[in-house]
Amino acid sequence: MGVIETTDLTKYLDQYLRINEFAESAINGLQVQGRPQIRKIGFAVDACLASFQAAKKSGADMLIVHHGLFWGHEQALIGSHFHRLRLLMEAEINLYAAHLPLDAHPEIGNNARLAQELGLEIDRYFGDYNGTPIAVLGASPAKTDAATLKKKLQALIGNHVRLDSFGPDEFRHIGICSGAGANLIPQAKSIGAAAFITGEPRQGYYHFAREEGMHVFYGRHYDTETIGLKALAAHISASFQLETEFFDIPTKI
Repeated sequence: MGVIETTDLTKYLDQYLRINEFAESAINGLQVQGRPQIRKIGFAVDACLASFQAAKKSGADMLIVHHGLFWGHEQALIGSHFHRLRLLMEAEINLYAAHLPLDAHPEIGNNARLAQELGLEIDRYFGDYNGTPIAVLGASPAKTDAATLKKKLQALIGNHVRLDSFGPDEFRHIGICSGAGANLIPQAKSIGAAAFITGEPRQGYYHFAREEGMHVFYGRHYDTETIGLKALAAHISASFQLETEFFDIPTKI
């Protein structure tokens, strides 16, 4: 397996994930500095004690997460925040976070990968966040139905997928925004989506979908956001011959 300088890998990730294009509260990029060289990278959805312990046990030199430790506000180094940071620093594990850059990436992003794995062609991006589109509008090559799409999504992320089925019998256009993307349901409807896939349900959009005639699929926040990390792991492994490992720490949310 290969080895790379931490500074070189960080520079590559910053450019590949386009982290400077996203204006958000999350601090994207290297959040905690660790060892100067990388041989193994761990991946986890959340920057939590369990993922840090898994990274330490596996011998990872860097951990790449979707939800990082820092979100643009001051936080005292006490309680769980202190224990998380202490483990990282004592184990000299680099922590790298990519929030919206991982959702929106056209190749390994959560939304693009969900569309690709479901056999959809991406028509366009939508759902601007401070000027950068995050979500995707996908099109099925042939008309599909809610039951068929649910089975495909279940095969991809698990049988827990919830379907609120209020849309047409057959359709082609499907909006996708992983995680907490239910607020984009009206925008997806406005650009022609008959169905929408996201992670968490939100009370305020149930009746909108029902009254506007849309199918909405909820696959849980966590489960809709593992696919991009796994794709990034495969990309890094192929590009730099580094060892990678995904740590599955589900929340059922």
